Formats: sequence, C-alpha cells, structure tokens
Amino acid sequence: MNENLYGLFDEVVVSDFNIKEESNKTIIELGPNAKYGKMVTYSVFPGVILAYIDMQMKNIDEVFFEGKLNARLLEINHCADGRYSYAVGDDKIVYFGKGDLCISVYDLTKTLSDFPLGYYNGLEIFIDVDVANDYVKEYIPDFDLIEFYEELHKSRGYVLIRSNEKINHVIGELYNVDERIMESYHKLKCLELLLFFSITKFNQEKSISLSKRQAEIVENVKNDLISNLDGKITLDELASKYGISKTSLKNCFKEVYGKPIIKWRKDYRMDYACKLIDEGTHSISEISEMVGYSSPSKFSQAFKDYIGCTPSQYKN
Repeated sequence: MNENLYGLFDEVVVSDFNIKEESNKTIIELGPNAKYGKMVTYSVFPGVILAYIDMQMKNIDEVFFEGKLNARLLEINHCADGRYSYAVGDDKIVYFGKGDLCISVYDLTKTLSDFPLGYYNGLEIFIDVDVANDYVKEYIPDFDLIEFYEELHKSRGYVLIRSNEKINHVIGELYNVDERIMESYHKLKCLELLLFFSITKFNQEKSISLSKRQAEIVENVKNDLISNLDGKITLDELASKYGISKTSLKNCFKEVYGKPIIKWRKDYRMDYACKLIDEGTHSISEISEMVGYSSPSKFSQAFKDYIGCTPSQYKN
C-alpha cells in the first residue's frame, strides 16, 4: 500500500541500511548493525506512514543527502528528546527540540542539517498528499491535504509549533500504545492531528531561524568551550572573537543546543567527567582539574547536583 513511500529511502539514504518486515511494521536500520539508529514504521493509510525514530549520529551527512524526489511529501516531525534541524532555502536553519512539532514541505526543507546533540528521538509522519487526500477526506470532509500542502509551499515551507499542552495531548499518547490496538489507534491519532490542523491558524512569527553564519559561529563557540574545559573563557571574549553581540550569541547558542550557554558548558563538563571516571585512568582529583574545577570539593558538589551522587559513589 505504501511501497512507493518506503522506496524513497533508496533515494535519500547514503549509508548501508537494512529493512526488516515484522507483522504490521517495517523496521529500517541505518548503518551496519543499526550504527546510526533505526526507524520503526507503520503503514497508516494509503500515502501515510508513521515512523518512530531513534537516531544516534554526530554527522547526518554520513547517512542522508539532499535529494530531489518526485512525490509531493508533507512531513510532520515531533521531537520527544534531543534536537533536530532543517536547512530552509539558501541561508536559514530551523531548530526544534523536546515537545516541538514541525510541519514541512519535503521539497523545500529536504536538506537535513544536523542533530546538534548527537541523538534524536521522536516520530515522523510522511504524507504523500496526492495519494492520501481522498482517504483523509472520507473522515475529515472539510480538510484538503493538497490545499494545506500548497498553502505551506507558498509560504516559507514549514511551520514550527513550540511545545504546548494541545500538541502534547495529541502526540504524546502515540509513544505508549498497546500492540493489540496499534493499527486502529495510529489511524485515530493521525486523523486527530490533521483535524487539529484543520482548525488551527498557525503563527509563523513564532518560528525562529538562524543564518548559516550564525549556526557556524555557534559550532565554533562550542568547539572553543570543549577544547578549553580547564581554562577560563568569557562570553565577552567569545562574542568579540566572532564579531557578534553577546546577546545574539546567547540567543543563537540556546536555539541550537536548547540550553543557555553557561548551563550547557557546565552540563558538558559533568558528562565528560562521567566519561573520564568510566575510563578509570585518572583520579577524581585529576578529573576535577581536567573539567575546570579549582578544588575537588567544588567538583564533587557540582557532580552530585547533576548526577545525584558523588564522583566516588559513581566510580564504585
């Protein structure tokens, strides 16, 4: 029923991938032994596929490439965890994170930029509007998928809805579905989501995008912070180095990584400290210095606040 949609993976996936059929679902493993993650997909209606996505990758270019596809595809992405980005047009990148929903025209946002945190969990609904429209109209007569697609195409090609109670209600229940009712439940929830779209006036002004230059600056700043964990570095110094205001730097960094720059650095230090402890080649005192703490006691308290136990307890 959705063979053409599944066939699209042949055209956009660079890495090795493996497709497994299991009863009512299709599992697409990306990379050898699912190195980059997997998508568990279900055929919902003709022209509609629902995919649960679990990605673990630093560089999305190793897996996907920009490809021109013949189908008129509408994509609905919901982020459960991590962060995801679309390149839109020649110089804009849109980021979304936990709880956010992005509706996009594949042909205008097909360039995938990155998973900034190196991982991503969520779900995606692929809709071939020319195939699915008549089937959806049987249940929602006043909603035309093709018109919705064309209106979105005429605007900027996407709309981003930040996490809110309505979206959490409609989408959140899809992550815990009893296998016995999954087929019918997927139909109901997809229709509920489209019904929500049919009465919603989307506010494009709430969508925030960065230029490619701003995204590059954020990436450079992140690398500076990582390479200088045991040294002092200020936001003023970073802003001056890259010719950007401190306010813009803070806003852009948060948009990419989902956290204020100071919190991101502190969390990164703790995650890196866990990695060093797991490796077992350095003492707690040495690790404290390596991640930029002047005393083991301050490091121990910060570690406990973040992890929930002291470094010594974590080690044992």
